[in-house]
Amino acid sequence: MHISARRTLSIICSSTYKEFNAALYTRVYRIKYEMCIPDLREPFEDYSLPENEEAPRHFESSSDSSFDDDDSDDIDDSDIFYDSDEDKVDEEIHVHLGAHLADLFNAIHPPPIFPGTTIGALSFLPDPNINIIALGLSNGIIKMYTYDDVDHKYLREIDDVHLNKVTVLEFNETGKYIYSACKNKCVSVSDVETGQLKVCFKEAHTAGLVSFVTALSFIDENLFATGGTDGVVNVWDVRANGCRFSLKKSEDSINSMITINDSNNQPTLASTSDDGTLTIIDLSTKKVVVQSEPYKSALTSCVTMKQKTKVVCGTGVGSLITFNTTDFSVFNEEFPCFNKDAAVTKLVPLTDNVVISALDNGNIRATHLFPNYYSRVIGHHQNRIDILGASPNGQFLAATTPFSIVVAFCFIGFLLDQ
Repeated sequence: MHISARRTLSIICSSTYKEFNAALYTRVYRIKYEMCIPDLREPFEDYSLPENEEAPRHFESSSDSSFDDDDSDDIDDSDIFYDSDEDKVDEEIHVHLGAHLADLFNAIHPPPIFPGTTIGALSFLPDPNINIIALGLSNGIIKMYTYDDVDHKYLREIDDVHLNKVTVLEFNETGKYIYSACKNKCVSVSDVETGQLKVCFKEAHTAGLVSFVTALSFIDENLFATGGTDGVVNVWDVRANGCRFSLKKSEDSINSMITINDSNNQPTLASTSDDGTLTIIDLSTKKVVVQSEPYKSALTSCVTMKQKTKVVCGTGVGSLITFNTTDFSVFNEEFPCFNKDAAVTKLVPLTDNVVISALDNGNIRATHLFPNYYSRVIGHHQNRIDILGASPNGQFLAATTPFSIVVAFCFIGFLLDQ
């Protein structure tokens, strides 16, 4: 039954959805389309659309930060007119179709998870054939759950690794180990099946009194890097159980890190920070090789897209900027945000062209970048969203907010064909 519903939804989204005209699309979207997630500060009963929520707006990419704020092109109910009674009937059919789609959206995702305390980080097992999500909690425990279209089940937990809030959590590429960091500056590697601690790096980031790990990136099966609020990048060797090298990248906090290959197919580290720069570190020379010109705000997150030929960064003013991997000195495109002054807190690449961004105004946005032809809100929270992840098969999005005791899911599979 669930498979049939998913197939029905896929067929509808790939055909009828694309044929909606702008006016009908706007009305249906306002009524039912948005996959809203309720206030995560407390338990809830339904998934309701917030009143006065804006419909999506389309924009073209720009090399500057200008953006047209004119709302004259926005369509509301008063703008819709009908040439005949048949047009009105067709419009009513589309509205009913929107309601049916919304019912399918709400049916095809796991229910919220209540782990018993607030959440600091989450990670999906990278194997698309095994549905496991891990949650790093404020009490230092890592809990794992299995999930499917309609349910989830507690699997196991790792409770003897951390004593403080988990701030970073990542499964490695094989899914055999889980890497975690907490506010007491400890970075650990644990066996997923047994929970046994493989290695622990204590006092991983100590440059500041309140410094802790904020970002982690895998380099190969034995090496990984961490960045912290102290502006330091550390590269760790699991085999040697020690730090390979340490580099002070900035006086500001490092917000995200990714590993990309250079022109010689050698791994390099890319990191973003509060100083508005993207920094590239050569792992062989252990030096910064290039640092971009500072952007007008913090760079909050970075991901690779377009077969790893592009690096996309989220910003503190809500825009997305892109770099070519052949030139990191200056960004080459900017995609403004229609939510003014809503900072991007997290980016998750869904496909080579579509990126999901969490905003500090509670919105979750999907943007098609290559080429750029839409940016729309696909979910909404009452609070700022800091923690976001997509299942490896691209079907589900999991999100939560600071100080929340619940992780909520929504279905995003319809975006895979966009």
